[in-house]
Amino acid sequence: MKKRILAALLASAAVLSFAGCTSNGNSTASGDSSAADSSAADSSAADSSAADDSSAADDSSSDDNAATGLTDDGDCLTILTWTSNSDTKKMVDFFLAAKGYDASKVTYVNCGENGEGARDGYKQYLLGTDDADLMIYDADWVADYINDDSLTAPYEAIGLTKADFSDAFDYTLSFGTSDSGVFKANSFQATPGGFVYRADLAEQYLGVTTPDEMQAFVSDWDKFQETGAKLYEASNGATSLQATEGGLWQVFQSNRTQPWVVDGKLVMDNAEDFYDIAKNMQDNHSLAGVPQWDAAWYAAILDGTALGDFVPTWGLTTNEGSILYNFTNGDEENGKKMAICEGPSGWFWGGSYIGVSTKCNNTTLAKEFIEFYCKDAETMKSYAAETGDFVNNKTVMGEATIENKLLNGQNHYQILTKVLDKLDLDGKITKYDSIIKGHFNDSVNGYLNGTYATKDDAINAFKDNVAASFPDLVVE
Repeated sequence: MKKRILAALLASAAVLSFAGCTSNGNSTASGDSSAADSSAADSSAADSSAADDSSAADDSSSDDNAATGLTDDGDCLTILTWTSNSDTKKMVDFFLAAKGYDASKVTYVNCGENGEGARDGYKQYLLGTDDADLMIYDADWVADYINDDSLTAPYEAIGLTKADFSDAFDYTLSFGTSDSGVFKANSFQATPGGFVYRADLAEQYLGVTTPDEMQAFVSDWDKFQETGAKLYEASNGATSLQATEGGLWQVFQSNRTQPWVVDGKLVMDNAEDFYDIAKNMQDNHSLAGVPQWDAAWYAAILDGTALGDFVPTWGLTTNEGSILYNFTNGDEENGKKMAICEGPSGWFWGGSYIGVSTKCNNTTLAKEFIEFYCKDAETMKSYAAETGDFVNNKTVMGEATIENKLLNGQNHYQILTKVLDKLDLDGKITKYDSIIKGHFNDSVNGYLNGTYATKDDAINAFKDNVAASFPDLVVE
């Protein structure tokens, strides 16, 4: 494998004329990709290394795959995405540059203004006659597609198996596996998160001087709540431990011991405990209760109203607009006051996955693109180094170093690798999850703001909403 210099790759990509292409006579239109802070990382570059050309499809990716109907006779790889997912355009540009392909080799089609728009937009597009080979899924609705065999094909149909991604983080492989056990998607990212906090205030009020010492104060939910009460008292009511309820929930929901749905029945598992944790933290003033994605969220960290919050990998870049950037106003002096530790448990938030359409007629190129971003270690190493993203490769991230100037130079890769070691989602992902989780968080918020007088009222409202959304489920 011949390694390329990133600067040259960037220069090459800059002059590529990005054009639509035809496949079997069907033209596809590539839309404008604008940068946005989506659930995937805001990537600003791609790799510096070219994968070799050893990714030709094996026997299971033939010109006429009888089992799936996929073919390899198209003249252009078409990728479905959404307008605000700037990653896709950048990934395509750098893939073309690294491989030396003409711009007509790959195109992308926008099917919505955001991830939620694409959730339905892809289905509408696939009902038409236009070409589609690959699709970029948001983590919230991967399961919608991989559990629909009319829309998505298994990776095996293009010559890939789960074993080909042995260095991927386990939870991503679970996420890309359908309810029936078929491997249909993988991510180029892993998206763990940690507890980002004001190190200067932690030292002032808790006597904490290192991230390891802070971790001891927040290592499980009991200690997290105890520390919240202690902090509020020590600061004379000036500082709460946690900024948002949403941050708490992102962490807690990653640690269910059972799926939300088992044998067609809603399973609460340990979800009821979260009502108690959130309410206790509200009552002892260790939860500031500011809304996520609001100026008040960022202000709470800046002014010390809250000590910290839970932030995933894609929010930890130094790019303008990232969560960490907003916590610090992008100021390195403010960054010297910040630190990150693991927190109470393993967790993740978001991510983007690549799936194969049942209309795919470019199996060789589809396989090559997926391998380039989800398997090739040199590609992933360079991608991480240039973007600050946390790539889906254990070896690469285990060896990677970074000095995050907005985390006082801390290597957050090291912290977040430990977080993923605690995360087990095998067999716990269902197609119902994103909607059920939304209903659950709504009920918790209703409990905290007084819409529901009791925990039981909130639980009953949650169950009613699930039953309304999924009449086929047994909800007791």
